[in-house]
Amino acid sequence: MKTRKFVFELGCEELPTSALPSLNQQFNELFITKLDDARLRYESLSVIAAPRRLGVSIEGLAEYSEDKPFERRGPAASAAFQEGEPSKALLGFCRGLGIMPDDTELVETDKGQWVVYRGVEAGRCASEILPEVCASVVGSLTLSKPMRWGNGREEFPRPVHWILAMIDDQVVPMTLFGLTSSNQTFGHRFMAPDIMTIDHAGQYHQQLTNAYVIADFEQRKRATWDTIEQSARQHRVTVELDESLLTEVNCLVEWPVALCGEFEERFLEVPDIALIAAMKGHQKYFHTRDASGVLSNRFITVSNIESKDPEQVIAGNQRVIRARLSDAKFFFDLDKKETLAARRPRLDTIMFHPKLGSLGAKTERVQALGSKMAQAIGADPALIQRATTLSRCDLVTEMVLEFDELQGQMGTIYAALDGEPSEVAQAIEGLYQPAGASDQVPNDLYGTLLAITDRLDTLAGLFAINQPPTGSKDPFALRRAAIGVLRLNEFPALRLDLTAWITDAFAAQPEAGSPAQLDALVQFIKDRERVRLTDKGYRHDMVVAVQETNGLATGKTEDRVKALIAQSETEEFATLVSTNKRVANLLKDHPEIQGAVDTALFEDPSEAAVYDMVRQVSDIVDLAVSRETYADAMESLLTMKPATDAFFDNVMIHCEQEAVRANRLRLCQHVKNAYSKLADFSLIQQ
Repeated sequence: MKTRKFVFELGCEELPTSALPSLNQQFNELFITKLDDARLRYESLSVIAAPRRLGVSIEGLAEYSEDKPFERRGPAASAAFQEGEPSKALLGFCRGLGIMPDDTELVETDKGQWVVYRGVEAGRCASEILPEVCASVVGSLTLSKPMRWGNGREEFPRPVHWILAMIDDQVVPMTLFGLTSSNQTFGHRFMAPDIMTIDHAGQYHQQLTNAYVIADFEQRKRATWDTIEQSARQHRVTVELDESLLTEVNCLVEWPVALCGEFEERFLEVPDIALIAAMKGHQKYFHTRDASGVLSNRFITVSNIESKDPEQVIAGNQRVIRARLSDAKFFFDLDKKETLAARRPRLDTIMFHPKLGSLGAKTERVQALGSKMAQAIGADPALIQRATTLSRCDLVTEMVLEFDELQGQMGTIYAALDGEPSEVAQAIEGLYQPAGASDQVPNDLYGTLLAITDRLDTLAGLFAINQPPTGSKDPFALRRAAIGVLRLNEFPALRLDLTAWITDAFAAQPEAGSPAQLDALVQFIKDRERVRLTDKGYRHDMVVAVQETNGLATGKTEDRVKALIAQSETEEFATLVSTNKRVANLLKDHPEIQGAVDTALFEDPSEAAVYDMVRQVSDIVDLAVSRETYADAMESLLTMKPATDAFFDNVMIHCEQEAVRANRLRLCQHVKNAYSKLADFSLIQQ
């Protein structure tokens, strides 16, 4: 079958940098879907995505779409014929399809015989299908900030000025945005501004390249990075790949040209992160490092034009970055005149939440909670108190006011310059980690303590004032905060049951929340833990079973689940689960049954045997749980099987003697308590 080449291009004004990556991805996915729906086959597809154009290039396009077999059911056989002749019902069915009764056949079904017509929908010409596909793709785009222009009703991120659509050397007629397609486009706005005619769809990319446009998004991205690396090598420096910056620059240029500039070495006195922030954030420059890995005074910028006088372009960029770096140095020098600690009172003037007080008040709450937690795990309360005091002081520094993305990082730098203990300085940066569900967590104890206590305070405060997230809205990112708490609690020195700490944080809030709100907060974090573990592939019922008895001891929950899974396929485990379900059913109507077991009321040897076994196993399980050797705990619980089997085989729990019955129920409670040291096995599905 003969194949063809197709190219489609929307020519427009410069597309927003933030929108182009999404449009590139959407065009790729939508064209693949729409072409598949139309049964129009092809060999390969690539997206055209550049500042002034958006489209698609297709290789190996079929001339026609594939035929589609179909089946239409007509009337039942009993209604299709009258005295052996076609009935009005059958004739009407055939007339609607444009066929004769002889073209149909009878098919046997579970409801009797029916008239059926089997046909084939012939494929359509590609030139007929493609206008529909292109229109459907454009109409299906999700646009964050659409706009209209002229008198048209159609929307796009920027006004569209031309449409190119070709199969091989023929124009594919279509109309979009009030424009008719043609074989004409434009090259680079400055280096090839004249209108140009594409001779053949297969020559599109080459002709545009000759006109200083690399239309393919990924190809241009590779070319951009290649020219950056080449420039770095020429100047004997190395450049670090910053994927987000490279993508952003790729959305700004059609013809990337890397230029290397430099700034005065005196600016290297400023912390690297501030210099990099100034170069990246303001100017889209790539920073470089020397052979030893130290930040160099050279930078690389990507121009969208091949200048006849590149030195002049470099000089212009150097003037611009000099002003930015001068500001950064001024802010840094000014900040060093005042310690972080001296800035602490200013936090009292910055509102955290109208109902929860200032950042200063929040700092004090976190400080108190962190001190208690440090004492509980054997850490130094003074260090976490100091780290908490200084943790947000960099928010009122000039550097962070200018580069807000440096919060925490500048605090760490300034704390070190102030002579604060290294544990304190390092902890400050940890306050903001993790930023997302999979981002880095602090690798130090005090940074972890600071981060977890701060998030607990935020969660407790917002639940206390009844502002939890809803199904569709989470304006305070509380789900992310809860996941952060769970991940932080996996730090080896913590692994705490968070329930008590959540309660403490809740009680410290300026507005007293209700017990129901506290329960909702605990359940909210439990839900995040359950989702997190099930996403890892663990069985939902086993996670719930462990959570029921483990509280919120993150890390320990997962380890306990692993211990259960390791034995879940054994006969002993199945019996254990059955035993727990039986005990749970026996006790559900007797919540009042508590207290010690009276051995004098034992009437069967199996009662004494299971009682002795429970006490013995409980001690072993307690020790194993304290050591977090949950596999040992699980194996010990499995050893109870003979004793529990004999007990339930030989003893009637609900006997007539009230005292004996109550004693046996208390014995069942002791059995349940022993198993519950690891999990509530009655919740596991078999």
